[in-house]
Amino acid sequence: MASLQMTFKDLREEVQRYLGYGRTTDFLSMPDHQQGDVISIINRGFRQFYNPTPLPGESSGHDWSFLRGEGVVQTLEPVTAGTVSGGSGSANITGSGTAFTAAMVGRIFKSGGQVREVVTQSTSTAISIDTQLDAAIPALSTYEIVAHEYELPSDFGGLRGEVTFRDDDGYAPLRLVNEASIMRLRTEGDYIKDVPEYVAIIPAGTDNESTIEQRFKLSLWPFPDKKYDLLFSYTVYAQAMSSTVYNILDDLHIPIGGAYHSETILSSCLAVAEQIVDEFNNPGKMQAKFVERLSASISYDRRNMLPDGFGYNGDHSSNILPTASRRRLQNVTRNNILYP
Repeated sequence: MASLQMTFKDLREEVQRYLGYGRTTDFLSMPDHQQGDVISIINRGFRQFYNPTPLPGESSGHDWSFLRGEGVVQTLEPVTAGTVSGGSGSANITGSGTAFTAAMVGRIFKSGGQVREVVTQSTSTAISIDTQLDAAIPALSTYEIVAHEYELPSDFGGLRGEVTFRDDDGYAPLRLVNEASIMRLRTEGDYIKDVPEYVAIIPAGTDNESTIEQRFKLSLWPFPDKKYDLLFSYTVYAQAMSSTVYNILDDLHIPIGGAYHSETILSSCLAVAEQIVDEFNNPGKMQAKFVERLSASISYDRRNMLPDGFGYNGDHSSNILPTASRRRLQNVTRNNILYP
């Protein structure tokens, strides 16, 4: 039985038809600028659909249920192998029996009561820190390097809900705060290495000249004292359907969303095409169609994909702690009934 699911080829041919390039025209035989028009319009159409403007009477855009993923970040045990030394007023740390790696850049270094950040790694026994040592670290001193920031999946587009512990330790979900709060906790309190209780989402880079997509990281406090599996749900950042250079196999790609949203995706692409080629002759017709289809898609998504209830409405305000401590979820029993 044939599927109603739309493919990249279906979208491409409809956009070609609207632009006057011919629905059945072989894509690779078209001039480069026409191919570029079609790919650009489809990509813009997807961006418009996946991140829609609010519907009339609503204050925020819809979060699609099918753009949800689950991720796991495993924290790392502190590195303590070997010993270190460093001179007073120096930013260079020399190791003995250590195994420093480039992955340690950006992590926290602590030895002799001095806490710094690793900024470079040159060999397995040589690193440099961000600030010079106030006092010398004698030879054969113990140390630890702790990872407090962890990269999120490359398709991470925003956190949905809480960051929790996947194992059965019973620790409470981490409290989401901003980066400034994490910095305040780090500077106002002592150096604490324990079960993480607070988390912030921070950009992995802010360089407009970067050749890679925007990435994000988890920043944790207290610093993890061992391995923990942190589980979270997130909004998926959808990728383009076509390769950077079109390949005929791209025609088989199916957009995220399913058959029920195919007409809305097509309407979004044609609305973009209208802005480019038909703005003055027939302004707004395709855009109006897209808004109509968008409303129907959102209604379907809410009706069929969201839960009937929101669960227990608990007040966690009493769990706000000024300092770190091991918070575990407590169970309550009443009349022999267990309430989590």
